[in-house]
Amino acid sequence: MAGLPDLIALLYRADWTRLSLAAELRAEYGEEPPPSSLPFPRPPRKYRSRWYRDWPGQKQDNGRYVAHGALLIGPGGRWRLVCPDPGRGAGGEAAEGNDGEHVWSWRPLGLESPAPLPVRENGAYLPVPELLFPSRLLGGYTLEELGPVTVAGRDAVAVAATPRRDALGSRPAPQAYDRIEVAVDAELGILLRRIETSAGELVTLTELIGVTVDPPEAADPAQFAPRPGSHLGDPNGEKPAVSGPGWAAANLAATGLGALARCQLSKPDRAAPAEQPEAMPSPDPAPLEPAGGAPPPGEVLELLYRSGEPRVLSATARQWLDFAAVARPMSEEMRAAGGGFASLLDTVTGAINVTRTEARLRVSGPDRYRLDYSARPRPVDATTVSCDGERCWRVFQDWIAVGPATSLRDPIVSLAESSWLLRLGLSGGAELTYRGRPARQLRVTSSGGEQVLGLLMSFPADAIVDAETGCLLRLLCYADDTLAVWSELEDISTEPIDPDEFQVHVPPGTRIVEATGNLLTDVVAAIPGVKGTAARAAAEAVNRTAGAVSAARSFWDDLRGRR
Repeated sequence: MAGLPDLIALLYRADWTRLSLAAELRAEYGEEPPPSSLPFPRPPRKYRSRWYRDWPGQKQDNGRYVAHGALLIGPGGRWRLVCPDPGRGAGGEAAEGNDGEHVWSWRPLGLESPAPLPVRENGAYLPVPELLFPSRLLGGYTLEELGPVTVAGRDAVAVAATPRRDALGSRPAPQAYDRIEVAVDAELGILLRRIETSAGELVTLTELIGVTVDPPEAADPAQFAPRPGSHLGDPNGEKPAVSGPGWAAANLAATGLGALARCQLSKPDRAAPAEQPEAMPSPDPAPLEPAGGAPPPGEVLELLYRSGEPRVLSATARQWLDFAAVARPMSEEMRAAGGGFASLLDTVTGAINVTRTEARLRVSGPDRYRLDYSARPRPVDATTVSCDGERCWRVFQDWIAVGPATSLRDPIVSLAESSWLLRLGLSGGAELTYRGRPARQLRVTSSGGEQVLGLLMSFPADAIVDAETGCLLRLLCYADDTLAVWSELEDISTEPIDPDEFQVHVPPGTRIVEATGNLLTDVVAAIPGVKGTAARAAAEAVNRTAGAVSAARSFWDDLRGRR
């Protein structure tokens, strides 16, 4: 390898759907760590995107588990994964795959419920995503090339990845590991081995063994056909399920909420808006054409990657959101399913104009940031969010929440760097000048990657990236050819910032609420009077009731199409 730029390009351009290979899959993992040992909540194993999540491994003498599987990948994104199930004795196994028309999953007869479909990542069913989707390491991680290695009989590059710690939006979701060591196939770009560790202790090892490229059996479509009695699904994840107990309960509640909303909106004494409705700006330059293009050149990929490094930055951030345009495809899908959610969405979106958010952003290293909002769609939202590295303040109209330092989670902050785009499908990269700054223009698609809530609510999108800082000067998001979200940065500065600017001076007599970190608890803590007492009692009941949390998770999983 010639260095980090080539490694970035290799990881980004890896495309398992164009591969034809056979390999044995092996994973080693331990028991669940106790909750008290983790600095963050961790979901049960069944909710994690692990290929072995439903197939128990064989317990070893050291207390750890080892799982095996046989993986076959064929042309056009076809794949099949067969794993033995130690709990069912000799001959017991489980299988899943994609024949190009259906994704399918099969389990031995006698199970009480249908076999769960394969792992789903943002609308696409992927075989072993932790190995075959390596571009996820480019957003939120710092990479270190360790040198050449040989794994599974193939030339590879050893790389260490550590989660970045900064105030911007590129960091990965909290995990049980603090370091990943991978072996990147020097030709294919996929990961041949992935080792996750925490404080030097092994958490999970996933690897391919005995890789064969272009095996004869991969050319036979019959190898990927679902077994009789398989659970069939949509291969591209384009038809999310809107069903189940969680959906039924939420749909019933939505019927009542829709009636209440219509009643409130029809009141004759409803105040008229004090200002003219916001209007979505007109794009200039126009977004790139939808025709498929080549991936961006290596220097653009490196620009995006380095934009996630900690930095000092000041800028003005703005966002226009057409909620009706974003919700229209979802409303049509819900209308087809029947029930109250479609009616509720129609009622709410019919009363919402284009909204605008504007804030001044200042960042100076990990956990040191400040957002001062000059415009927000809802007056109840915070007007300032600030953190000096030790304490965090959220300033509202008549009260302030104060708690320990925490990361900045507002979606608009993701404009301040662009490395998270490397987890998505990118094309283009042409040079241009935008508002006096040298820049690059990119077209963004999902490609089985991930969305950033509040910025990319639907695809395709068009991004203009600052060629000096890697910030997003403009990001356009489209829904059914309608411009739905316009986000932008301007007045960018990298000059040093006085540390005192990250502190909030609380005026005497201001009501202070100690933040707990529980969003629901913190929101209702400041509600005064009888309403506040009732709201806090309800929040406490919700926090205590695991069934309510489970139902909510089931509903949102169904809605997002991730189950």
